[in-house]
Amino acid sequence: MQQLEVSRRTLVKGALALGASAVIVGGAVAPRRALAEGGSSAADGADAGVQYGFLVYASKCVNCEKCVVACRQQNGLADETPDRRRITVVANDKGEKMSVSTSCMHCVKPSCERVCPAGAISKGACGIVSVDKNVCIGCKYCYQACPYDVPRYSAEAMDKCDCCLGAGIEPGDKPYCVRACIFNALKYGPIEELKELAPDAVVVASFNDPSCLIKS
Repeated sequence: MQQLEVSRRTLVKGALALGASAVIVGGAVAPRRALAEGGSSAADGADAGVQYGFLVYASKCVNCEKCVVACRQQNGLADETPDRRRITVVANDKGEKMSVSTSCMHCVKPSCERVCPAGAISKGACGIVSVDKNVCIGCKYCYQACPYDVPRYSAEAMDKCDCCLGAGIEPGDKPYCVRACIFNALKYGPIEELKELAPDAVVVASFNDPSCLIKS
């Protein structure tokens, strides 16, 4: 089966531009109302089987990039390292410009993990997909496999959002991007709890099953 390329911009734009109608992404449908990213936990313990993610309120995001700056500073990203979190600006069904903050989708079945020949990518507690830079060989297979244009490369290795695990945040605690958002446009937690906050939102699943919600 041929793999479809679905960029984050395409996902966000499609969800917002279609108004109240549904957008189909790899066999799942979702209305335009909310965006969250996450995965299902593979860890043992209290969070086993719990799917964590980000809920992004497009109507509250003002594109101030405080989330982007906090991510870079708290994770100690070098100047040459690309942003882990990015703001996507698209038009909604009314033609109004809206901003959505996105990072790694932390897919339920990550394509990047599947194709990595070195075993540098793993899915752990709370469904967080992370990279062991000491194991990464820089082959860029993950870059080619990811449909969301997430993997970036520094002089050290592949780099991506790990929900601030590398910055000392425990799995399930708020990443620094969420803590930095003064407009409450970003929330983080179990997907089921996020859906209670946005009851009109549903999980978007692509062919590799990320958890995605978009709320305007």
